Amino acid sequence: MDFAGAIKTKYPYLSTDNCTSIANKAKYFYYSILYSSDMEVDEATNPITGTRAEQWVLAACDEIVERLGISSAVAFRENGVNWSFDNAQLSLSLMGMLKPIIGVMR
Repeated sequence: MDFAGAIKTKYPYLSTDNCTSIANKAKYFYYSILYSSDMEVDEATNPITGTRAEQWVLAACDEIVERLGISSAVAFRENGVNWSFDNAQLSLSLMGMLKPIIGVMR
């Protein structure tokens, strides 16, 4: 799936480079969560396929874009201008949708 193209379609105001960067970051999170103990896994060895995996990456892209615009904050303070998120990079609920794949070390 062309994640950068999908982001560009949904958020036409973003540059192509920004869309590519956002898609790469979302894929990085996907592989880091799903294959946290195997640093060799990447898009070449395990491509992101299937509706659930693709939709997860697109949802991660949405959250990354929202964090850029600060629309996914869970708290805001007006005069002191404070923003709070439920997690630094991605929401805990989105991260909780992926269960790490575990294996035996070789």
